[in-house]
Amino acid sequence: MSATLKQILASEEKLNEVVRAAFDSVNTDKSGEITHSQIEAVMTQVSKDLGTQPPSANDVNEVIKHLDTNKDGVISFDEFKVLIKDVLNAMIKQMEG
Repeated sequence: MSATLKQILASEEKLNEVVRAAFDSVNTDKSGEITHSQIEAVMTQVSKDLGTQPPSANDVNEVIKHLDTNKDGVISFDEFKVLIKDVLNAMIKQMEG
């Protein structure tokens, strides 16, 4: 599995396919930008799935602050791509111990 993740990271085309699928699943209004409420909805769903406390307003704001590098208040595809790369790298690191 880590080899597959490494292949995705090594290919800009494959990475863009993965990022696009994830981006489109979060960008429910298909505006081309991920909004604060869309990030909050995803974080809330993940917390429910994991059986943990829902995110606070501060938690959501911190995620937005981290991802929104151009400070326009929304998350672009390229900004979201950074998150997906970080997640894939963390998954590889965890698998390889």
